[in-house]
Amino acid sequence: MEVRRAGLTAVNFWGAGTAAGITASGPASVLVQRHGAHIRVAVADPGRTLTTLSVELPFRARAVATADDSVSLTPGRRPVLTVAVGGSRGHTHRAELVP
Repeated sequence: MEVRRAGLTAVNFWGAGTAAGITASGPASVLVQRHGAHIRVAVADPGRTLTTLSVELPFRARAVATADDSVSLTPGRRPVLTVAVGGSRGHTHRAELVP
């Protein structure tokens, strides 16, 4: 689902795949909001089956402004978030990125 006026994209992946330009390495719920000078991302493994999840975004990100300890970023034109979801019992992992 996309709400372009709000800069919001929400995707639920049942397995690895791509939707709305976002790619996930496995089952995941991903929420992205581009707002002002930041990109907010929330990721969860609702199936509780993974230990690590990779999420590739369709736009540039240079750095992390703030993030949970479980989230790391590989910056670039199509940045990749690596999220340690193992043991989090489906809880949300958050990051705010700098474009």
